[in-house]
Amino acid sequence: MERGYEAFRVSSVARRAGLTSGAVYARWPTKTDVAVAALDHIFERILPTRRLKDSGVDSLGPVDMISMLGANLLVNDETRDVMVHVFSGARNNEDIRECLREYLHQRAQEIHDIIAEGQEAGLMDPELSAAALSLLGQAVGIGVHLLLSAGLEERLVPTEDEWNTVMERFYGAITQPVAATT
Repeated sequence: MERGYEAFRVSSVARRAGLTSGAVYARWPTKTDVAVAALDHIFERILPTRRLKDSGVDSLGPVDMISMLGANLLVNDETRDVMVHVFSGARNNEDIRECLREYLHQRAQEIHDIIAEGQEAGLMDPELSAAALSLLGQAVGIGVHLLLSAGLEERLVPTEDEWNTVMERFYGAITQPVAATT
């Protein structure tokens, strides 16, 4: 996936894995099958709940979990670089598109569940749609990564402190229920 779907060769994947092409094709009959299996593996590693668990913060409350996910958006992560290739490859390959669709659905569901848990616990504004917040979070996350992967000029990329200040204000807006007007 380092080279994108069109450029990768099963023989290269097999060689790097210490296998023969025949062994790879015995398990995955087509190049698309190999790509989908690789994507499933990568996507499993970058799902929000897996990232939180791997960083040891999966026992935090919902607001802190959402904050951690937002704070880490500027962190360079090679597995996320796959997203650039996947979005491109998904245009022309139904199997890749379906794999991406399943990943995005699961990612949205996980973020939605964290937000809904926060709302049920009275930590997040219950008047805000969990679906809307989940979509916004996912759009920001994917958008930030795509922009950084595309090589956005460094002067246009906020520092970690600048980013965290913006994120803290955003979290403050969704965690404090709107006061009722009389």
